[in-house]
Amino acid sequence: MNEQITASNEVRVLPPPFWLVWCDTGFAPKFKHSTIESAKKEAERLARENPGRNFYVLMPICEMKKADVTVQHFTYEKDDLPF
Repeated sequence: MNEQITASNEVRVLPPPFWLVWCDTGFAPKFKHSTIESAKKEAERLARENPGRNFYVLMPICEMKKADVTVQHFTYEKDDLPF
């Protein structure tokens, strides 16, 4: 389960937002499954179609995001505009 720290520094446990199916000898996952059942079903389907290949059901354990965008507002005089 994922954890979320609230503004009051409380930790809330959240369910995973999605699951992925990954093959270590194939392409990168392209579809986010909304349920674990859907991901397991797809992994089984792919395994049947690709004998000898391993398919894994993955879920995120955390999310990292850098969020440091700032907005700077400027003032101007109406007469400063060239149009």
